[in-house]
Amino acid sequence: MTQLVKLEKRFEIALEKLELALANKNLSEASGNINKKDKDVEKNTHNIDDLLIKIGKLEKAAESDAEEIDRLIMKLKTILETDND
Repeated sequence: MTQLVKLEKRFEIALEKLELALANKNLSEASGNINKKDKDVEKNTHNIDDLLIKIGKLEKAAESDAEEIDRLIMKLKTILETDND
């Protein structure tokens, strides 16, 4: 259960970073300075790419966690069935 909570927290952090990156991109688009705007967009593009990679890793971790939870539930069911017999 604690792994699930940790996973949820990791997703929250990833989403917060994504929101910040998108907010920075929106601010840079409003900028009147074209050179600064180009640099900010390039930087934010890298940040977004990094975040997408991290989100992909989190999705894989979530699948792994889900498989582990399923395995533990099956083990618990087996134990409970053994105790009932």
